[in-house]
Amino acid sequence: MQVPAWFEDSYLLAVVRRFFALELLDRSFGLAAQAFVAMLPLVIVIVSIFTTDSSVVIANSVGDRFGLDELARDALRVLFAHSPGAAISWFAILLSLLSAFSLSRRLARIYASLFGVAPLPRSQNWRGLIWIVLQLVLFIAASSLRAVRRDGGPALLIVTILALLALWFVADFVSVRLLVPPAPTRLVAASAIVSSLGRLGMAAWAAVYMPRTLDGQAAQYGPIGVTFAIFTYLLVAALVYVSAPLVVTTWVAWRLGRTAASVPE
Repeated sequence: MQVPAWFEDSYLLAVVRRFFALELLDRSFGLAAQAFVAMLPLVIVIVSIFTTDSSVVIANSVGDRFGLDELARDALRVLFAHSPGAAISWFAILLSLLSAFSLSRRLARIYASLFGVAPLPRSQNWRGLIWIVLQLVLFIAASSLRAVRRDGGPALLIVTILALLALWFVADFVSVRLLVPPAPTRLVAASAIVSSLGRLGMAAWAAVYMPRTLDGQAAQYGPIGVTFAIFTYLLVAALVYVSAPLVVTTWVAWRLGRTAASVPE
């Protein structure tokens, strides 16, 4: 099948080609898998510090957000079960931190390839630690805003959405700036805007997909089925993270190519 000439030079095809050329689908799977074994344990540890039963708190929080039935909530409690009397393993915490740090390095290399800059040098590895703290703070702040949204009316919903967009923009701008300092500021800002809008679209998608999937997977497979749904959510999040700078940097390169092609020799 022959591709039309107008589509051959289109921006959409340029994005698709670069997406597969940089193997972003494979890399997104890697990011999602590492986030599952790195960031989720850190969240459980933090919740365990402030509560006596982290599994109940997490299950109720996720259940309230997506309106899950009791069967799905039970599966979440089993998945995140933590004995109230058990001591927190410092080795497990260290291992989760190292995995999260490795996740930040992996994401930094992807961002560097997208922005066409040198990867983060080893002397600046401390930026990855700040990135981890930033993601945890973002998780707590976004969860608090969503809780406020559930308790209010339409006006509060609009205010909460605007607040979330602002929060996501700042977090994404700082995250990219931390992991790829040489990236041009205007491209980082544009990427943060696209990423914020992508997060909003992801939230709308999750509101429809996650309740049905979590309930169905929990009914069929129990806690193991819940992990499938959570991993899918993390995979979509990873795709949003890498697609935002992809569409921005590809747009700039595509426009430059079009401009150069239109200039007579």
